[in-house]
Amino acid sequence: MFKELEAQSEALREAARVEPLGLYLHIPFCVDRCAYCSFVSTREESLRPAVLERLRQDLQTWGDELGHPLVDTVYLGGGTPSVLTAGELTALTDEVKQAFDLSALLEATLEANPGTVDPAWLQVARGLGWDRISLGVQTLDDDLLRRLGRIHDARTGLEALQQARAAGFQRISADLMIGIPGQDLARVLDDARQLVAAGASHLSIYMLDLDKDCPLKAEVAAGRLVLPTEDAVAEAFEALQEALPSLGLPAYEISNYARPGQLSIHNTRYWERRPYLGLGPSSASHLGPWRWTESGDLHAWTKGTGARDIQELNPAEALAEIPLLGLRMLRGIDWEDLRARAAGLALLPLVEKWEQELEIFIQLGLLTRQGANLRFSRKGLLLSNPVLEIFV
Repeated sequence: MFKELEAQSEALREAARVEPLGLYLHIPFCVDRCAYCSFVSTREESLRPAVLERLRQDLQTWGDELGHPLVDTVYLGGGTPSVLTAGELTALTDEVKQAFDLSALLEATLEANPGTVDPAWLQVARGLGWDRISLGVQTLDDDLLRRLGRIHDARTGLEALQQARAAGFQRISADLMIGIPGQDLARVLDDARQLVAAGASHLSIYMLDLDKDCPLKAEVAAGRLVLPTEDAVAEAFEALQEALPSLGLPAYEISNYARPGQLSIHNTRYWERRPYLGLGPSSASHLGPWRWTESGDLHAWTKGTGARDIQELNPAEALAEIPLLGLRMLRGIDWEDLRARAAGLALLPLVEKWEQELEIFIQLGLLTRQGANLRFSRKGLLLSNPVLEIFV
């Protein structure tokens, strides 16, 4: 535990005993950097021993400080975790098992990129207990893959899905990106069909985000590439909304589709505001009222000198996150339960203010009320931002 939270150590231990935690580990290494990427990642292989040693130390420290609490979901993200050797993955997995109580484990996910996995590596990962894999396919159009700076082609993407299934993974997710310059709507739908046919039981739909500086943003700014219009992106999203349930993958969150029983348990905890601990550069944690993010400066984080962003949420901020995050789920939220929580915190006027602001969106058909339940309509999923901004 770091010094900024030493005074809260007992409260954090108590928060970690309330219910099982989710554990996220960030692996910042990549073979190459994608043209759209703004995540904390590096190609500096010389840093690998120091990064893995720091992760090992953090696992041990937090495990000890929190009293080796129950963890029911583990997520290995990045970066590209699949660049780890089988030996490195084995050592890291062993450290997790020693630091935390995994007796209640429901899901262990690792991210991987096509082009960095092979059957032998996948079999090792599955044998270590990783039971869910998330593959960053993005598209099956080779021209678009080159434009995005991906290191794989379409054939390799489909092969990775098939190899994961052959290695024993029953829960396989694939990323599919929309809004890429030059992307065709019909091709997006065909990509989705091929991914499901190749073994994907879960699809995460990502809209290309160029808010932060990256090579692709510079290409667009210079006029060398043109982004699809908002209407074209909305059309692609609507088409996927229509097609994926017929392929056996209904939506369970604004951008996520899965076969029954195949949703991401770890990611769902974020939308349900359940506790999680993040280790690694730029990783986020939420325990009790405290939220913090590790330094995104990889060198500083490795040396233990990076600044952390720490926030203690007040009751109103914590309450606002229930609809802000929960409405992303297709099932929506129990509004009467929210009112009861607010009343217990003397915050009912805040909820009544939200109700007044939400009424126009109900009248417009973006939100629907069924008894105590409030959720987005199908049309509302496309226009969710103005609604969610009420709670920010």
